[in-house]
Amino acid sequence: MYEIEADPRTNRLHLSFTGRMDREEMETAADETVEAAEHLRDGFDIINDLSGFTPPSPEAAKPIKRAQGELKEKGVDRVVRVTDEETSEVVVNAFERRSRDVGYSGETADSVAEADRKLDEKEVAGYASA
Repeated sequence: MYEIEADPRTNRLHLSFTGRMDREEMETAADETVEAAEHLRDGFDIINDLSGFTPPSPEAAKPIKRAQGELKEKGVDRVVRVTDEETSEVVVNAFERRSRDVGYSGETADSVAEADRKLDEKEVAGYASA
């Protein structure tokens, strides 16, 4: 299951992934994520809530990397991934590896509120805009 919301006011894309997603659902989520980014300005940030997300199969994960590349092209700045004690390190490492492959890195937070606070702070060197 997933939720995607673009907030033009804060220029943030909010993503939430829970449970296990198959290739078809991941393709749809990737397409909707890129489409939602169209409503944001260059330099937008992403909060990606991965708490409760189960590692997808390698085949199902392919759309993630494609979407990450398209988001980089659309001007993503900072990405904060929300994780909790239940979030698999496999998930966290896979998202980070794929984002680095397309040219950006991410931060982590323990909650969506913490992710918002991090993004409200001034830019941090070493992330997508660097």
